[in-house]
Amino acid sequence: MTITRDDMTAVIAECMALQTGDASIGYDTPIAIDSFSFVWLQHQLEVRFGYDLQPPEGEVMQTLDSARAMHRYLAGISPDRFAPVD
Repeated sequence: MTITRDDMTAVIAECMALQTGDASIGYDTPIAIDSFSFVWLQHQLEVRFGYDLQPPEGEVMQTLDSARAMHRYLAGISPDRFAPVD
């Protein structure tokens, strides 16, 4: 199963719900992933898609500031699992 743009946006929106409340999260909405959000993201990717996300290096984590950025990162490290970023 290829993980798409819509899949990533949905997972990121769910992971950010505790921080943003009812605010809508789009593909390019700025986000700040903290350690709790990242653990929830890891869990959601594993449960939904069977994908085992390992924590990136410190500098990389700071660049993951939207669903698009997260998708781009994941497509770069696992192109067989993630659709290309448009």
